[in-house]
Amino acid sequence: MPTIRYKIKNEYGLGGSELYGAADKNDPEAILEGVAMAGLVGLLRQLGDLAEFATEVFHNLHEEVMNTASRGHNMILRVQQLEAELPSISNGFFPGSVSSCLSCREGQLAL
Repeated sequence: MPTIRYKIKNEYGLGGSELYGAADKNDPEAILEGVAMAGLVGLLRQLGDLAEFATEVFHNLHEEVMNTASRGHNMILRVQQLEAELPSISNGFFPGSVSSCLSCREGQLAL
């Protein structure tokens, strides 16, 4: 069941009845022009509301991407630090001949 995150209002409701309510009641063309104008005004207001909502969504998305990129960068730095420390640690656990089979290339560990 979907939840409503953002409700888009009807364009005629956003347009306002004063645009066609002031028209002469005996002139059907003026009434139709007023209704069409109210629809266009409402449509422009809808586009403005959707633009604000899109701005909010993409701003939050940008913040999440920046946080993820920062975490990824920190993880890369930590892996590089561990790769640099690996030869000194492996020499303490393995004899010299065994540690030679444990080679470290940039970005990957080959066994």
